[in-house]
Amino acid sequence: MKISICNGELEARFGLENTFKMMKAAGFDAVDFGLMGYWRGTDEEVKKFRCYGMSDEEKRAYYLGIKEIADRNGIEIGQTHAIFGNPGFLKNPELYEKLTRENIWATNLLGCKYTVIHPIATPGRIYDEKYDECHKVNLEFYRKLLPDLEKYDVKIAIEPMWVYDAEKNIRPTVCSRPEEILQFIEELGSEHFCSCPDLGHFALTAQDTGDTVGGALRKLGSAVKVIHAHETTNNLDAHTKPFTYGSMDWKDIGDAIREIGYDGNFNFEVGGNYFKHYPDNLVPEALRHLAEIGKAIIGEK
Repeated sequence: MKISICNGELEARFGLENTFKMMKAAGFDAVDFGLMGYWRGTDEEVKKFRCYGMSDEEKRAYYLGIKEIADRNGIEIGQTHAIFGNPGFLKNPELYEKLTRENIWATNLLGCKYTVIHPIATPGRIYDEKYDECHKVNLEFYRKLLPDLEKYDVKIAIEPMWVYDAEKNIRPTVCSRPEEILQFIEELGSEHFCSCPDLGHFALTAQDTGDTVGGALRKLGSAVKVIHAHETTNNLDAHTKPFTYGSMDWKDIGDAIREIGYDGNFNFEVGGNYFKHYPDNLVPEALRHLAEIGKAIIGEK
């Protein structure tokens, strides 16, 4: 099993070449490469996304250049993260779909087999309210992407989500339960769909779903092909390193990962909440510490 981390915060701070060099030196083998980001549906936001606005030829060169940098530094692009954001989808579903298709194409150019594409939490989808309407929207959205997945040999990894209720408490929504992820995979009926369990998201909704993080992993079983690992606490989707709050049972998580026979990358989806207070000269040590934690959780240290 390889140790992986997302690039976003580090790339913004140090540039891509230096980020990959630091990752490798710290003991990371792979990266969860962020292709775009959260989109609220405004033109100003989307224009800031990487190579948006370039020609197809320029985009091809751009992504092949990224792969070259990764290869040069011995970093595997193990998964990508496509554009996400319910507001963007609801305001402009046609452009959201177009950008998602481009992200699938980019995933292929990067030599990667998996892209994480969020399900859409449609308005009113909290707990199981408006379940059928939300389910239909997501089935239609994912089915539209299947020709691109087949063409570029890429798999969509479906991630569990959460939403705020009226009192700003985190509650379950689409795919918060592993059973719903498995239902989507079964109904879509294609090997091009799998699961990306976000361990922190499962922890945040556990009080309502009754699933422990390890229990959710065990239910998903062989459907798990990529992982988002990070720690959360109470009502905060903190995306920081394990053992920060003591809020998650990492021993049971590691046991569950081994029990289901998972052999993909153990990927940390951590960023600003972990790195932002470290001065530049201490970030490499912070990275090494995180890699050591990952190895301990998966039982390779």
